[in-house]
Amino acid sequence: MRAIFSGVAVGLLVSTLAGCGHSAFTGTLGGNTGVGPQPANGQPDVTSVSPASVVAGGPSFTVTVTGTNFAQGDTVEWDFTALASTYISPTQMTATVPSQLISVSNAPTAATLVVQTPVPNALNFGANLTINPAPQPGTAGITVSTVAVQANDMVWDAMSGQIYLSVAGTNPTNPNTITALNPMTGQLGTSVSAGPGANHLAVSSDDSWLFAGIDKNGSVQRFSLPTLAPDITIPLGSSPSGLPYSALDLEAAPGSPATIAVSRSSSVSQAGSVAVYDGPTQRPTASSGPTGYPEPLSSLAWNPNGSAIYGAYPQSATYPVLVLGVSSSGVQLTSSSQPLMMGAIQYSAVSGDVYGYEGNIFDPSNNTIGTHLPLNVVAGGIFSGQSTVLTVDDTLGMVWVLTTPVNAPSQQMTLEAFDVRTNALLGSVDIPSVTGMPVKLIRWGSNGLAVLTASTQGSQQGAGVYLVSGTFITTPSVQLRGGAPDRH
Repeated sequence: MRAIFSGVAVGLLVSTLAGCGHSAFTGTLGGNTGVGPQPANGQPDVTSVSPASVVAGGPSFTVTVTGTNFAQGDTVEWDFTALASTYISPTQMTATVPSQLISVSNAPTAATLVVQTPVPNALNFGANLTINPAPQPGTAGITVSTVAVQANDMVWDAMSGQIYLSVAGTNPTNPNTITALNPMTGQLGTSVSAGPGANHLAVSSDDSWLFAGIDKNGSVQRFSLPTLAPDITIPLGSSPSGLPYSALDLEAAPGSPATIAVSRSSSVSQAGSVAVYDGPTQRPTASSGPTGYPEPLSSLAWNPNGSAIYGAYPQSATYPVLVLGVSSSGVQLTSSSQPLMMGAIQYSAVSGDVYGYEGNIFDPSNNTIGTHLPLNVVAGGIFSGQSTVLTVDDTLGMVWVLTTPVNAPSQQMTLEAFDVRTNALLGSVDIPSVTGMPVKLIRWGSNGLAVLTASTQGSQQGAGVYLVSGTFITTPSVQLRGGAPDRH
């Protein structure tokens, strides 16, 4: 017989062959817990798998197994079933999981993956992969995988097909770097040092440059894509008090690859300013915003022709949305709305609106607020104060919102899709086992979304990246949970 110890689940999963005569162990055991049996010297030890969960009834897929002591000739096994396996490195292997192993009729709630040597080991140390129930009728399926990397921000580059991460200094590998992530494989790629404090990111309109705010030295560093070769450094200057500015947000200008807008501040509790830079050169006029608001703008969004920038204050504060006029001379405040909690904002050229926290909508054409996406249609609404992230895709004419519904199970969030033309709810699907607090949602590829999460200790302590893909992203099904009103 052969026993499997699941270190990730911090528990014992033992399969006893019929007639073997051995009784199963009980208690807390695991190869990487420091309790109970430990891997023999040089024995393969699986610490994680990606994707960590799949939907029953889905197609065949590739699983990436991470651990230690892998070697050429080793095989990934799925509950004693050998898979077609590929050796990548001593710490990584991939394998093809056939669709019949996750069929609706015979799929378990979880499977244990181990790496077996040509001469089998008696004890194997593996990690669990969760098989979620098949979607209810009318709900399109999704696949969710996790990349365990702590990052401060992420952006999508369509030209290279990569997500770029500003990896936190607390991450065990590649700390304080800009690192590429291939969302199709979940693998990290090219990585370059960015120094301490690499934070907010933006990609130029032609996908030729990546801009990274470097908080520790008060600058924005430009990198060429896709090589990530360091290019120019853009100094952000100092506040009236003499303290250096850092970038609270930066956004690349539409149609002008070398131009960026930066929300600058020396403190999150002091008013800052918004400046536009052409390469390393700042345009003369910077906007400090209206008086009476002691916090800097935390989020910016350009309009399509680059003549205006919309600005929002932090999610925790009910402040106005600003419209900033942009010209060759710089940035000036044009108007401000009534107070509205917006947080991180996105602009849609299809609707002409700015979208923010909890689906709140600002219409800059008449400086009005009041409409919102009908998030409360699903599961009775969302918890007030919980992080809600969204992203807009004008090509598909859709906006996706990740929320925490009332009475949702622990660590479960709901992804909702809306039509930007009508605000109508197009569909929703649950995302289980989300660790940390979602802080950003982006689109990637033809049918993918990525969620960046942070721990409760703050955005500098990212918990991981969740890669979501499937037909739901592009063709969400209509739910029978209540109607959604028309746009106006």
